Amino acid sequence: MANDKYQQMMYEKIQQQFQDWDSKSFIIERDLYGFLHSLKGTAGSIGMTELSAIAAEKLDVIEAENEQYWDSESWHNFLAPIVEALSFFETNYTSQQSEDVEASQLPMKHQDFIVVIDDDTVFMSYMKNVLEKSGFLVLVANNGERGLKLIYEFNPALVFLDIMLPDTNGFSILENITKIKANQMYVAVMSVNDSRENRKKAYDLGAFDFIAKPIDEEILVSYVHNRLNYKRMLEHSIVTDELTQVYNRKYFDQQMKRCLQNYQYKQEPFTVAMTDLDFFKKVNDTYGHLIGDDVLKGFAGLVMSEKREDDIFCRYGGEEFVMLLPNTNADEAYKEMERLRVLLSQKVFFSEQKKPFNVTYSSGIAQVNADHAHPKKLLELADRALYEAKKTGRNRTVVYTDAQVIEEPKKGIKIIVIDDVYIIRNLIMTGFNQLTVDGDYTVEVAAYSDGLSFLNDAWYDPNYKYILLLDGMMPQMDGIDVLRKVREKYSSNEVIVSMLTGRIGENYVREALENGADDYIVKPFNIADVRLRLMNLVNRLFSKVH
Repeated sequence: MANDKYQQMMYEKIQQQFQDWDSKSFIIERDLYGFLHSLKGTAGSIGMTELSAIAAEKLDVIEAENEQYWDSESWHNFLAPIVEALSFFETNYTSQQSEDVEASQLPMKHQDFIVVIDDDTVFMSYMKNVLEKSGFLVLVANNGERGLKLIYEFNPALVFLDIMLPDTNGFSILENITKIKANQMYVAVMSVNDSRENRKKAYDLGAFDFIAKPIDEEILVSYVHNRLNYKRMLEHSIVTDELTQVYNRKYFDQQMKRCLQNYQYKQEPFTVAMTDLDFFKKVNDTYGHLIGDDVLKGFAGLVMSEKREDDIFCRYGGEEFVMLLPNTNADEAYKEMERLRVLLSQKVFFSEQKKPFNVTYSSGIAQVNADHAHPKKLLELADRALYEAKKTGRNRTVVYTDAQVIEEPKKGIKIIVIDDVYIIRNLIMTGFNQLTVDGDYTVEVAAYSDGLSFLNDAWYDPNYKYILLLDGMMPQMDGIDVLRKVREKYSSNEVIVSMLTGRIGENYVREALENGADDYIVKPFNIADVRLRLMNLVNRLFSKVH
């Protein structure tokens, strides 16, 4: 049987423990409890169910923290069934040297590390053998200190943690693991004592699962496959843009750091290219957002099928994408981005009425060097080059060089208050004119006394983004009607609308939100509170994380 060698190891471990105790005049009940606790979980896991049941029965009549002395005769009598089982083993089996269980010759299916932290060497060896037969890489530790070192060094995907450890309590280790896990590390606490208190404490401290010993081999393997498959799916979703299925900004930031490390330590050059689809708002306005989404997906699919293998393509936000080109200088990057630009300009898209149309992109390129070896700086320079490409006609690629004088793009935001009460308009204008913000954008404030004068004015400039503070009740045109007119042309990515209302009621709030309001502020309000809320809206407008 597959478990024969582990049963033999179990008997040899019991034999060694009894020999150690026989050399002493007495043992402490706490140590006796620890021995039986370990025996219950391990024996049950490797098929020694009767021995596990005996251990469980004995555990019920002793205490984990009791310091009572047991002389040799007492503990022998107490453990008589186990002593008898050991005697039978010694009579019927020849002690054999334990096989090496530290390595499996089977090929590993993947590189996810699993760490098992348990003071029972038989149980650890059993776990390691079972999991490595299924293709997993398993590291083991018989105490908490060693277990934490393995976690720090190997960043495992899954940790099996026993509660009772020789140097510390397993819950203390769990607290430390919870502090350092930043890569969706799953921690499963394993213990014979699956009391309600232990399970609750494990979950409170951050464990994903609590597995009671003894374990079932087939269920264990299925459990590991389940957790690791879910982990991969989750990690993929975290770094993948949902619409285009290319990598997102989070993944780009990770890879940018990696490229910078290679540059700093190996002097490997790389280039960043920021790309923006030209007149994409016009595509949405003309053909609708569903067709706009098709364009984004079509562009992403084209680049993914045509780019070089090592280049890393990500959606940065909206219609803006970014490419990392490892081991590539600016001239090489220029040729590559131009090749892709021509391919995109030749690609045909179709409206819902099957009318063909084309799109193009503008691109800005910046190459890493000793003066620009910082993620924010490189992106800033690539963004400047992109701004230059758009300012000089679009559908082109511009390379940033230190010798060039490229105007830094300014980001503008306009705050517009629309309210028929003068004192409210004046209060908001005064408060927001004093607004100071960090970042490379300007803030302007304007006011209108009614919705019609606002809508009839040429208020919209595509170079700005907007926050409208819109009164709900005004003469000639109600605020909800003004909101509807705004939303006919502009999305929340361009214009954020916060309703100013004295109306209290769920129905009004629902109506405002259903018609496209992003927020609402109840009158009377504190201008300082509104300023704080406004800053959150500003951050939302200029955030490129989607």
